Amino acid sequence: MEILKQKGLEQNSYEICEQLSEELPKHSKVKKPLPRWLPQHLEIQKPTTSLPLLVSSDIIESLFGQFKQILERSPQADMNRTTLLIPALCGNLSANLVTPALNRARHQDLPIWEQENIPYTIRKKRQAFFRDLDSQKKREKYS
Repeated sequence: MEILKQKGLEQNSYEICEQLSEELPKHSKVKKPLPRWLPQHLEIQKPTTSLPLLVSSDIIESLFGQFKQILERSPQADMNRTTLLIPALCGNLSANLVTPALNRARHQDLPIWEQENIPYTIRKKRQAFFRDLDSQKKREKYS
C-alpha cells in the first residue's frame, strides 16, 4: 500500500507489488485480491496515461481542503461559481498558460456563459425574486 500510495501504479510499481504480494502470509486480507487488482488496474493505466495511476485519495482530499479554505474567505459565495476554482487549484499553472486564457475571456461574456452553463441555485433564484420585488415596489412608489 505504501509503494502504491507514494509512487502510484505503473509497470515498475506493479512488478514490485506483485513480488511483495507473493511473500504475504496466507491469512493476509490482501493476499487474494491484490494479484487480481494489480493487473486489472495496470490495464486501465497503460492506455490512459504515461503517468502512474493514483491509488490514493490524498490528492483529492488536499484539493478540497484548499477549496474549503477559499470558501471560508467568502461565506456568501455562490457555490456554482466557486466550483469553477477547482481546476485552477490543480497542477502548476504558468503565466504562459493563464495569460492567453484571461486575454480571451472578456468580462462581458462571463454572465452570458454563466447563464448558459451554470444552473441557478435556489438561493440565487430567491435573491433574484426579492430583488425584482423590491424594484417593482420602488417603481410603484414613484409612479
